[in-house]
Amino acid sequence: MQVGISRHIKISYRQDMQTVIIRWQQPVSFTEFKLNCLAILAIAKENAASSWLLDCRSKGEVTQKESQWLVEEFYPKALQMVSSQLCVAWLLNPRQMQRLQEGETFTAVTEPHPNVHRKAFMTEQEAVEWLEQSIAEYSCRQKTN
Repeated sequence: MQVGISRHIKISYRQDMQTVIIRWQQPVSFTEFKLNCLAILAIAKENAASSWLLDCRSKGEVTQKESQWLVEEFYPKALQMVSSQLCVAWLLNPRQMQRLQEGETFTAVTEPHPNVHRKAFMTEQEAVEWLEQSIAEYSCRQKTN
């Protein structure tokens, strides 16, 4: 289901996966990046979705400033507003993925956090498979009565 579109992002909610998906279509400023991420929170809260796919391949590289903001402000807010556990799959462009594999720090993915389970991918198929496994393993799906 398509939820929102702007000139540089597409945000949707896939009910079958209980996953919020955000796709950046072009590079954005730090302010736009923060606003886009906050839009995820609104949709995630509305749908009780603690599983997210962030497609940054067309956005360009996620900066250290963006990454630090995610860890220090966004993830804590998401844990407070949406769920006590989050599963976040990152789709990165090949250059950033290579640098990550070579040991470069990407705080939003590499910094340990007991309640935010994250992993970076280059293909959507791998990301979706990981999300499905993680949802079961970490209980990132809201429990129903």
